[in-house]
Amino acid sequence: MLRRHNHFSLLQILHLICIFWHHVVKESLLESCIELEKTAKNQATDNAILDQLQKMIQVEIPESLFEEHGMQVYGDKLLQIQSNMKLSEEQIEALSSPKAVKEFLEYERGNIENIIKQSLAVADIFKRENLQFSTDELVKEVENSIAEFKKHNQEYDEESIQAQVQEILEGAKVLEWLREHADIQYVTN
Repeated sequence: MLRRHNHFSLLQILHLICIFWHHVVKESLLESCIELEKTAKNQATDNAILDQLQKMIQVEIPESLFEEHGMQVYGDKLLQIQSNMKLSEEQIEALSSPKAVKEFLEYERGNIENIIKQSLAVADIFKRENLQFSTDELVKEVENSIAEFKKHNQEYDEESIQAQVQEILEGAKVLEWLREHADIQYVTN
């Protein structure tokens, strides 16, 4: 009986392994690129929807509402800065000074007013279309937000956090609803 022996050199085996891994890495990179493109497209869609919503709202924004939202935006930015880097007490005090806050509000006036207009439009659509989210979602997100504040030793008001989280959840539901029901045209250059 004749036996056939397949003898592969080490070089041939390594070559086969390289071809296999090249294919695996190529597939993995392709999947990552597709996922990244999908995420970017969804973000661009959401941004375009929000941009159109704020353009549709023609309203004079009361200064008190502007200041309230502006302080919220400033607080969010300050929390984000603190989570990204360790700030000293002096730095936090300097960033929390009335002068720093006032400068931020004036510099960001247009953006803050657009955020307010978007919020008004979102709230209107949420109500008109009778959209809803679960109480469990709200509770979970409030708990996560409170945990973030505690992690950074920040003071917080649970009612304010709940209102902010509710606004975020409403926004997510409205964007989801608009993506499903709006006529969205994608333009590529």
